[in-house]
Amino acid sequence: MQLTSLLCILQKKCFLIYTIKVFLWYKYLNLPQMKILSFLFVFLFLGMYCYAQDVEELPAQPWEELVEMHSIKKNPIRKWGDSINISIEGLYKASDSLTIARIIKKLDSLTETTTVSFSNTNKSNFKIKFLDKYVKDEYNQNRNINSKNWYNSNKVLYGSDLYIYTFKKTDLEVKNRLENQISRILVDGWFAYARAFEKRQSIFNPSLGSLLAGTLNSGDISIIKEVYKKGFEKRLLQAEQQFSYVLDKLENDKIKSRDRSLWWVKNPIAVIFLPTLVLVLFFIFLISKIKRAIQIKKELLRFAILSFVILLFASFVIVFCVSFFDFLTIPDDYTKVPIVRKDTIVSTIAALVPLFPLLFLFRFIELKIQKSSQNIFIKTVLVFLSTGILPFLCIVIGFLFALKRKGDLQGGLFFMSKVFLVLMSLASLRALISYFIFKERSLIIENETKLSHLRELKSKAELKSLQSQINPHFLYNALNSIASLAPINANKTQKMVHSLSDLFKYSINRKGKKMSTVKDEIEMVTSYLNIEKIRFGNRLQFDIEVDETLMNNEIPLFLIQPLVENAVKHGISQNEGEGTIRLKIEKVDNQLVISVKDNGPDFPEGLVSGHGLQTVYDLLRLSYGNNATLNWTNTPEKTITITIPETV
Repeated sequence: MQLTSLLCILQKKCFLIYTIKVFLWYKYLNLPQMKILSFLFVFLFLGMYCYAQDVEELPAQPWEELVEMHSIKKNPIRKWGDSINISIEGLYKASDSLTIARIIKKLDSLTETTTVSFSNTNKSNFKIKFLDKYVKDEYNQNRNINSKNWYNSNKVLYGSDLYIYTFKKTDLEVKNRLENQISRILVDGWFAYARAFEKRQSIFNPSLGSLLAGTLNSGDISIIKEVYKKGFEKRLLQAEQQFSYVLDKLENDKIKSRDRSLWWVKNPIAVIFLPTLVLVLFFIFLISKIKRAIQIKKELLRFAILSFVILLFASFVIVFCVSFFDFLTIPDDYTKVPIVRKDTIVSTIAALVPLFPLLFLFRFIELKIQKSSQNIFIKTVLVFLSTGILPFLCIVIGFLFALKRKGDLQGGLFFMSKVFLVLMSLASLRALISYFIFKERSLIIENETKLSHLRELKSKAELKSLQSQINPHFLYNALNSIASLAPINANKTQKMVHSLSDLFKYSINRKGKKMSTVKDEIEMVTSYLNIEKIRFGNRLQFDIEVDETLMNNEIPLFLIQPLVENAVKHGISQNEGEGTIRLKIEKVDNQLVISVKDNGPDFPEGLVSGHGLQTVYDLLRLSYGNNATLNWTNTPEKTITITIPETV
């Protein structure tokens, strides 16, 4: 193209020289005037042809797209008349400012007839506002807007506000949006919407969002350059003549797809969406009710009923959506076209009816796969075969029957090859997903088993630790008492040693056990109190009251003894006079209530400290979780109470 233009320019310069020479030559030879004029006409025609070649030779890219964009009556191409002074406001980052600076530098290099530059807020005519909430259309409050432009009486841009919404956006999304939106405002125009779905990826393609459109590409750069070159309007008129077939194509598309100025024709999906959503939600509610109502234990029968209901509803939704979409977009006269066409119903039923036995068969195979093998690899292979090979075999059988009727073997084989590739892709994807699901389930079961075993070991270890703490504790107290009594009273010392022996016998005989009966625990507590009775003499009196029906109830080993020991240590030992301990075990509201009362000093405020009570609390937590309580009070009588579930 450049070579042709250069030749035309040279021909234009030579044309004048040759014309003058020919004129003088014919004048000198005294040839007739008509011959001179004829030769001049030939040279003039050749010169005009060169001029015409130079003027008309506009490139198809981007002028075909520019002609298409300018053909839209409601929004032809509009550009800025003055210099573009850009400022930024709102919740922008330093990186956003650098990004905008790079974009401005890039765009300024593309615009020949105007300049693009940074400016302060007061002098700017193009403001970029970073916001954390949507700006609503002043005429339609339910619609969010991305920009607002101002035009003069000649439809030339003189001001613009661009809104960049920062919430729920990554830095890369904001960056891409900045570039394509700033560039879009430089050239206000779109590809024709009727053909937008066939067009390339571009910031001027209305079928793509700001994120899908991506950043500037070579085609978009060419459009911006041409719009801001000198003489654009003149070349645009020329392009409309040169690429008139673009306008013809748009007109044909408009006739074919009907006048799309009606709202429901432009937005058929919006009309259909809400009723479809209501139907789907109603269907989900209906399915949940049916699943609860079906009292059938057989898995396959339950699946068959649910599959039938789902396919029935799917048929209804497909017929509804397709029929209404066609009704809204296709007919020129709505009174002559039915809303629901018979061919839509027949084709939908014909497509979905064979799916019922196939779904039933696939479910049967899936259940067999789950029960047949525990090997993850084998189960994955079986899923692949059931998803890819089995459906393909069914389609092949249907193809063979159809082939007998139509006989188009080549077309059928081509169709089958595409079906095979699609099914293999779906089967591979499903097998991969199933493998990870099987692997995850296996790991979950394995980890739960290990965790359960570790919890059991931990519980046993903690109980053993608590029980091992109890024995040395009262052994220490008992040995101190024996040591103090031995020089004074041999009989009491002997009695104390026997009681201590009974305590250790109780502990040894139940080694490894976590639970004991109320009866055994009372006997052990009695032995303990006998030891303390010898130690304190008349200063210690005790009374034990137990409901006879509770004697065989099981409770944790060494649950009561720490409570009694706490009463002795922090109650009786602090009294100068006579002290009394009362132990009572009764049944209240199907629960076992153990209470220990003493007339010693009150419990201090806050958490009661002491090894015995901490041991009891830990025993209750390990044995009953949140189903047991430990409480204490000083009024009306100093009491500590345990409430546990009744177990026999």
